[in-house]
Amino acid sequence: MTRDRVILGLLVLVVACIACFTRVAQHRRVELVGRAGWITTDPDTQYQIRRVERALDQGLPPAEFDERMNAPHGARIPWPPYYAALATALVAPFAPSADRGAWLEPAVASLACVFSVAGSVLAALAARRLAGNGAAWVAGVMHATCGASIAYGKLGNGDHHAFVSLLAGALLFTMSCAFEERALASRARALALGLASGTLAGLALGAWVASLMYVVEVQLALAVLLVLHSRRALPGTALLGISFHLAALAAVLPAVSSSPWKLDQPWIVVNLSWFHPAYLALGACVFVPLLVLREHSRASRAWPWLVALLVVASGAWIALSDAGPARGVREGFEWVSRVDSFMARVGESRPLIGAGAGDDVFEALGFLVLAVPFAWGALLWAARRGDLRLVPWVVAFPLLAAQAARQARFAEALALPLAVVIGWGFARLAEALCARLRWKRDLAPVVGVAVVLVAAWPTMALTARRLEAGADAARFERPGVLGARLACEWLAQVPALEAGESVMAEWSHGHLIERVAGRASVGTNFGSYVGIEAFRDSQRFFLLEDFAELDALLAARHARFVLVDCDLPNSLNTQLDALDGSQRERYVSVGSEHGGSVQPAWFLTLGARAMFDGTVFGPLAPGSRPLERLRCVWVAPFQSPERRLRGPHDFAPAAWVWERVAGALVEARGVAGESFELALELEFRDARRRLVWSDRTAVDALGRARLRVPYATDLPNGQGQPVGHAQWRLGSAHGALEIPESAVRSGAVLQLP
Repeated sequence: MTRDRVILGLLVLVVACIACFTRVAQHRRVELVGRAGWITTDPDTQYQIRRVERALDQGLPPAEFDERMNAPHGARIPWPPYYAALATALVAPFAPSADRGAWLEPAVASLACVFSVAGSVLAALAARRLAGNGAAWVAGVMHATCGASIAYGKLGNGDHHAFVSLLAGALLFTMSCAFEERALASRARALALGLASGTLAGLALGAWVASLMYVVEVQLALAVLLVLHSRRALPGTALLGISFHLAALAAVLPAVSSSPWKLDQPWIVVNLSWFHPAYLALGACVFVPLLVLREHSRASRAWPWLVALLVVASGAWIALSDAGPARGVREGFEWVSRVDSFMARVGESRPLIGAGAGDDVFEALGFLVLAVPFAWGALLWAARRGDLRLVPWVVAFPLLAAQAARQARFAEALALPLAVVIGWGFARLAEALCARLRWKRDLAPVVGVAVVLVAAWPTMALTARRLEAGADAARFERPGVLGARLACEWLAQVPALEAGESVMAEWSHGHLIERVAGRASVGTNFGSYVGIEAFRDSQRFFLLEDFAELDALLAARHARFVLVDCDLPNSLNTQLDALDGSQRERYVSVGSEHGGSVQPAWFLTLGARAMFDGTVFGPLAPGSRPLERLRCVWVAPFQSPERRLRGPHDFAPAAWVWERVAGALVEARGVAGESFELALELEFRDARRRLVWSDRTAVDALGRARLRVPYATDLPNGQGQPVGHAQWRLGSAHGALEIPESAVRSGAVLQLP
């Protein structure tokens, strides 16, 4: 075995071990008391698991419609099918027939870790091909310790982004190989690399529609090649461009054929539609004339400029035409802009650079990001001097960097190209210094790795803190997240009264409801992908103050339950953003990312009432009425140390579940003007809390008084155990009243004896 192979094997092994270590150390593995195995709290992973569960039950291809979203209508699934199909194929041979859900959750939630570790190895190999072993060590370790890459590739994250980024990195790697002089001089080699690159691009599109940006990056690199070909013969250019686009088209076509969006929105950009194969087909057409144009001819030299003119004309046509394709593309871009206004406060949509970003860019990418201007500038200079292998990296990096600066989500996609660019820059710098100062070249990789580890201090510090915490990630999760999980597990045990009943909750709990609770959601983590009105309703509901509106919205959405967690006040500004924001001054006195200081009027809303036993808290409480058609049926067995309710020692439970009922109508007869009062008490033993419900009204001119009561006293109200009978008072008379569960559900009238 040669020394070079030993070094290569050691490189792959060390980089893989470091990447695995950081991703396992910073895991999202939560171990709940009283059960074997672990769970994940990542909401998107929950939906990936649901898709795999359905594919195991129903067979491949994965379902494209989900009746549990956008209750009661259901919704098309915005994720393309390839990742779900791959995950299903990987876990199916090992999946047990019994208790599959408990086994499947950690299995699917471990896949991204594997793909992310593979991405670190790929970064090392790509840098090695460009600039040798020194670059490989730096690039591999940098990606292995990159905070953004770890965030989407840690154990417990089963989402598709680590897989897509691996495909995108492999795409840049194969295109870099295709841009080598010997590849461009050989039509056969160019054809083979074009087919490989196109297949990777098509698979990425079939796993995540936003992978179209990776196709655009390759097209821009090919545009550079097109210009160079017009000046000097590069025989493989035509076949490289044609094979790339046609292979991508062939690879993505099955996903397009099964896409539920292509029928009524055949040209939409943000979901798979006929736009994508048409776009790829047009891309292939750009390179077809090169097969017949003579080298160095006037037509060959003019062709790149004619292509540029056609691109500009196409852009103008899209902007001005009312034709179907143009209108569909335009609507797609308008849709993206509209969603940004809804999702502006989502963590991964925050900017990495700019106002309010702080040190986020260093936590995500490390301090070596400061060297990017120098490394990328040197990379550009080397590419201009004739090293065409660098062109795909030169083109892709600034586009991904601009996206990451605007949205933190894309920092993970930037991590691999960033590592390669920095690794290449380090190798060139080390080469120059070693030559000038006569240093030993063998020390360069050691110095480079040391610099990378120091520059990745935010990641290393977080890794150390997580190691001190042991195996369970629960202490790093917000109580509201864990409370919502337990609430959904409890809901899964409650028999449904009718088909299609749903749970109203903040959209961040949507996927958890769909999979763990086994019920339909209203809003989900897909935002307005599944319907703008559904997304708005899941926000609007918690700001309602009118009982009639509240009940009507629950009825329209077939919602039997309402799930509320202790972090609801943090979502206040998000709720207002999802609507028109006109009520901001009514509810928020000081705005902030986490809700600001709330005004007393907020305590009139359903969201606030659900946290205060269904009553109004604060200065507006006098004269307010309790909830009449919602009853508390579950309270989390642990509390949030960060959220206080009525006083410094009244810590909020992590979550609550409320049930919509008709409410028993208790009727009393008395003298006009007399006060009729009714009160009852419930005990939630696991939560060690008591809830008191009370209401009063006056006897009307007809001598009648009515109070609607949502709680039963003969049977448990979910986990709420009644403490004796309801106590009533009418004038000077008083007594006890049993309220049957049947009357609470049916809305029957109970006459006071």
